[in-house]
Amino acid sequence: MIWTLFYYNSLPDMPKGCSLFSPEVMHRDLLMCNPHNTGHYRYPRFENLSYDEGCHCREINALLNKQDSDKYVIFYTRHVDLYGNSKSKIIGYFKVGRCFNAPKRGFVASDILLLPKHMSIEINYSSRGVPVSWGKSSVKCVIDDILCDMMNNRKHDISSKYQSETEQLTASLKTLSGRRHIIETCQRCKFRSQCYWGRKLKHDKEQTMDRLYEGEKNSC
Repeated sequence: MIWTLFYYNSLPDMPKGCSLFSPEVMHRDLLMCNPHNTGHYRYPRFENLSYDEGCHCREINALLNKQDSDKYVIFYTRHVDLYGNSKSKIIGYFKVGRCFNAPKRGFVASDILLLPKHMSIEINYSSRGVPVSWGKSSVKCVIDDILCDMMNNRKHDISSKYQSETEQLTASLKTLSGRRHIIETCQRCKFRSQCYWGRKLKHDKEQTMDRLYEGEKNSC
């Protein structure tokens, strides 16, 4: 069994009264709230439980080129709460299943476990590297133990909730009417002054969403 630990930018916490985002799901940064976010708002693809070389290209190819029968991608993020505090947390894993080569090289998960936000696992890791089980990472033993624990204890898995919510959100973001509905819902929210995205000007929200999703097909 081998693994690689991939970082992704996650959406900062929204207020509990937010009607757009479930408080349980550690969504990727679909709204690109992190100004240093590059392609991470597209990955991992929780909506179709896949990953490709569009992000972490070298590392994906290194993993897929390995001959081991059991290969895993473990996901962690820097979770930011409503007060601006951040902690690195593991939220789950994909097991490498069917591989594909087009339009990019990647895989569809054959097994998935994704944890609710309050059950995510804090780790003491903030480096820019990508730890792998066949390397000499300082967190190798810790990640080995965490992966085994997750595989043996699935009672908190909410991967179906991740998938359904992300499918719904990405479908809305890929249409102009859907993006405007999200913005109008946010503008009417009485809790929006409590969150990073809610405090943005309406025009800024429109520009950000259109820049990220205009022209994308409404499919994954």
